[in-house]
Amino acid sequence: MILFLAFITLAAVKMPQTAQVDGWVYEREKKGIKIFTKKSKWGKLRDCKATMTVAASPDQMLKILTDFNNYKNWMPRCRKSSVVARLGDNGYIVHMVFTGFWPIKDRDCVVKVTYEKDPKTGIITITEASEPKYIREEADAIRIQQLVATWKLIPKDGGTEVINEYSSNPGGNIPDWMVNTQSVENPLSTFENLQEKSSSHK
Repeated sequence: MILFLAFITLAAVKMPQTAQVDGWVYEREKKGIKIFTKKSKWGKLRDCKATMTVAASPDQMLKILTDFNNYKNWMPRCRKSSVVARLGDNGYIVHMVFTGFWPIKDRDCVVKVTYEKDPKTGIITITEASEPKYIREEADAIRIQQLVATWKLIPKDGGTEVINEYSSNPGGNIPDWMVNTQSVENPLSTFENLQEKSSSHK
């Protein structure tokens, strides 16, 4: 009986690493950041999801996430970022360029970003979708044609739960397995940088 109970306890401890919620599979946790992946609708690629709680407020996190001209200062491999156009009070067209890693050529993307705040819950939702034809393609980068992402900024006692879900197809002739090697490390690095940046916005 003791051995049986010990086995059940051990299984319960390990369960979060293999359990799936809405198709998301737990991959890794570091510094309170949890990373999940699931199969993408684009070939054999993997979508990624990252969650964490920070001490900054949802409005403070929104300010960081809509400071697009400074994305290059905290988003991994982003070497250029700028606002192309404003769409009313809560919308933007944003252009970003990402440095490739050998033998991968640089990528760029044009994204429509909108956000809204629920007046009852205080939850802020940011949605992103690729708009590849909005501006002319650059000769030194391959334009990402397919990209969708959402951010949820959920008020918590003394801070914010940050949830990001991201799906993209970088295009070109990159093997799926090579793209998937970044599906855990890239969101983890992004959230680590956001953690550090949010600490200055308390």
